[in-house]
Amino acid sequence: MKRIFVFFLSVVLISGLAGCAQKNGNTSRQGNATGSNEEKANSAKGDVGNDICQEFTADFIYSASGKPVVKVEPDFIMPKTACRYYFSYDEHFYKGVDNPILSAGGPHIFVQLENLNVANQKKGMEFLGATTKTDSRIKMENMITLRTNGSIWDIKLIINPNRFVTMNYEAKALTDEEFIVFAAKMAEKIQGNLSFVIKANPINTEVPELKKAGASQQTVASSFLANLAGKKIADAIAMMDASDSTKQMWQTNFNTLESLVVKKIEEAFKEEWTATHQVFKAELDVKVKPEGERLGWSNGTNYRWISLEKNANGEWLVHEIANNP
Repeated sequence: MKRIFVFFLSVVLISGLAGCAQKNGNTSRQGNATGSNEEKANSAKGDVGNDICQEFTADFIYSASGKPVVKVEPDFIMPKTACRYYFSYDEHFYKGVDNPILSAGGPHIFVQLENLNVANQKKGMEFLGATTKTDSRIKMENMITLRTNGSIWDIKLIINPNRFVTMNYEAKALTDEEFIVFAAKMAEKIQGNLSFVIKANPINTEVPELKKAGASQQTVASSFLANLAGKKIADAIAMMDASDSTKQMWQTNFNTLESLVVKKIEEAFKEEWTATHQVFKAELDVKVKPEGERLGWSNGTNYRWISLEKNANGEWLVHEIANNP
């Protein structure tokens, strides 16, 4: 079934409130002048814009994969920073699923830009039983995550310690070997140093226009924080779109708070809001137990960026809590 972003949330939460990177994590493209050619290539990080469907077009995906793209679809939860590229598409691909958003699909490549701590992502994946490795054919710092059977779970192209492009494929869209070759070409695109020609995708595809953001859901974020301030931990956790195991981790985290006062909450990055995604910045005054300091909290002023997502049932829930924008 389609990859749902609760998975990404769970990986982040495994490592506590480790935080996200700065909004734009540009790094130098210059390698070490005294290093090897491979070291120079791997140090040339580059960067990408925040609109993934526009950053990696159907023409590029076709040229990098060798397979015609029949549909380009912004992810319905994170439409700006995540995109799906289908090699075939069926409105009822996933049988027995009533929700039309979740039932449609087909063999495709999924690409997402993440502003999360790479080291904590690695710890989180290992907690879930996965292993990681790198591949020298990808001339950029990378992390390949493997399932217990040795197959590729996903590949991360690391721009800086807190920013990366992550990719996976579904429904046998590629083989693992093809996926590594594809990732190597993605790395070239990020670095701005292509070794191949971009050809026109043989099928016309148009990225659907994103629906405009609706009314502000600041009351949802405020209610969530009010529950934390009132030590109504169960009520706060019920407002999150996380798995049961992830909610248990949050419960442990929130129970380290001795007191929390909301000093200010305001809309953030409103120009990037969509019909299903909004972000709010909160200034908090916190008193925390010693173990809470190991989970990203500090005594005194803390800032949190709270991302809300609207689920398929139309309910707004807390999707992500970050230390940085």
